[in-house]
Amino acid sequence: MKLIATVSICLLLGINIFGQSDAVYFTRINEPNEKALSLLVPKGWIIGGGAIRILDPNSAGANNMVDCKFDLSVKNDPKGSVMIRWLPEILCIDQSNAWGNPEGAVFNNTLVRRKRDPVAFMAQVAIPYAHPNASMVNITAKKQLPGLVSLYSSTVDPSVKMVTNMVYYAAMIEFNYKEDNRLYSERMVTVIEDYGINGGGLWKNRQTMFIRTPQGEMVKWEPLLLVIQNSGIWNLKWITAEVNGQRQRSGLIAATQKELQEMDNAINESRRKTSYEINKDMFLTLTGQNEYRNPHTGNVERDTDKWKYRWVNAGGEIIYSDKEAYDPNHDPLLNVSGFKKSVPRK
Repeated sequence: MKLIATVSICLLLGINIFGQSDAVYFTRINEPNEKALSLLVPKGWIIGGGAIRILDPNSAGANNMVDCKFDLSVKNDPKGSVMIRWLPEILCIDQSNAWGNPEGAVFNNTLVRRKRDPVAFMAQVAIPYAHPNASMVNITAKKQLPGLVSLYSSTVDPSVKMVTNMVYYAAMIEFNYKEDNRLYSERMVTVIEDYGINGGGLWKNRQTMFIRTPQGEMVKWEPLLLVIQNSGIWNLKWITAEVNGQRQRSGLIAATQKELQEMDNAINESRRKTSYEINKDMFLTLTGQNEYRNPHTGNVERDTDKWKYRWVNAGGEIIYSDKEAYDPNHDPLLNVSGFKKSVPRK
């Protein structure tokens, strides 16, 4: 587990957010199941799923009961016509090491699943899981992601890597499909963590996520999806409970406050670097970012420069606008207060 909320009032009124609308309003919403993290979501959008606890060892093996899983989506309507979604990370054992057990069985406390490269995993496992009713699936592009591989490889403890021969593979695919009589375009990315020849056939999917829109509308929706992707903030209280819970389930002693703070810092830094690498490839038409000074905290925040003006409040909500004279605090459609302009640092 390595570790993001709603569309503007203007959207709710049917105004084109990429035209002359006054504002695009993102509000921060907690992941609903355990409040493990919060996301910026366009106002009116829906957060679905969230934290998952595997409680039955017969479903995916006891090894997958140790840590919390996430199946989390942010979507513009109940069907997810426009959506960003993160899929669960599952520890598996290659079928060749499972002594004849079929795929989907549990062997040695781990789910049996044939080891796949990233593209095959997405095509054969992730897409059927995320879109069981999809038809006419057509993969139109494949891309290896060496930057993401290097990032994951650099985080492995040298002693662990030496013992397990841990290696990583990462890729992105673009594809079209039909679901519920509607055509969609989607981009999906995943990392495969392979424990190597000394790892007993163990492997795991990491950072499996996708963005989708109605076919032909990907460029239109990328700016909003990018904001969501970059917005995750983990709850330190939840991290503390989760880390200590994992240690108890693994028979280890509880983490100290110093360890927890170091973990929190490491998680946030890892999320920042991973998001940057994914953004370079997932959001193909978006390269512009800038650094902004938050007037409430004084912190410097990296964000999209798709819009000319950025307003924030003390709760971390954001409003974007392209109009120089616009002030969200005086917008009768929004009925908000406490927003201050966040200006570029340079």
